[in-house]
Amino acid sequence: MTDRPRLARHTTVEACEALLDIGPLLVPEAADLRDVVRDAARHSATRLIGVVDEVGRLVGVIPVTRVAESIVARVVPEALFIDVEDAATASEFSHSVEDRTARDIMLPPAAVARSTTIGEAFRLMHKRGLGGVYIVDDQQKPTGYLDLLELALVYVRLMGESGEPA
Repeated sequence: MTDRPRLARHTTVEACEALLDIGPLLVPEAADLRDVVRDAARHSATRLIGVVDEVGRLVGVIPVTRVAESIVARVVPEALFIDVEDAATASEFSHSVEDRTARDIMLPPAAVARSTTIGEAFRLMHKRGLGGVYIVDDQQKPTGYLDLLELALVYVRLMGESGEPA
């Protein structure tokens, strides 16, 4: 019998936090997308940008691919136009050309508490199709960032050479 399921069920985000090296990348709701893409390029290990309100609460997230696509759609719209196959996609595409701020392209927040298990964090990332999730306090203010690939590396280290948990 393996300890992997137990590890995911009982290991908290807090216990893994010290093992993870990627910090949060936070931008205000009104941040211009050109500034957001520059910040993302400087923090290239972060796959999910956190959007915060005026008091620092997490109000949304932006996958880095989404911000890059919004910039590309403004500069070279024909590069993305090939994926437009129906009226709904055309409408969505036309809006992305008009996107100007983080608020325009953000998705609902993706966050966990420090007491959340890493198994629950994985499930949230998988369900939402995200490469990361933010760690927030009781006021929904980001205190850290949990990256999917980084978490996978934690599991690889725990499994060791044998492929079984250490």
